[in-house]
Amino acid sequence: MLITAMVNECDFDNIKFDEPVAGAHLVVQGATGRWCTVMYVGPEALARSIESGGAKPITWEQAVEQIEKEGGWLDL
Repeated sequence: MLITAMVNECDFDNIKFDEPVAGAHLVVQGATGRWCTVMYVGPEALARSIESGGAKPITWEQAVEQIEKEGGWLDL
């Protein structure tokens, strides 16, 4: 899932930003049940994802709600 966040870099485009920018954390669940960030998504990569019909970011509150339904715990 993508969670809206301020990010300092974009792993998809290999960019480091001088200041935090509006982007997202790509969060997945591991084998132990822990949900954690595996990649940072910058604004350009996020826009491409949305434009191509890919995943749209959700809020922190929506992510917590979804994780509570699916099981596990959020570790960011």
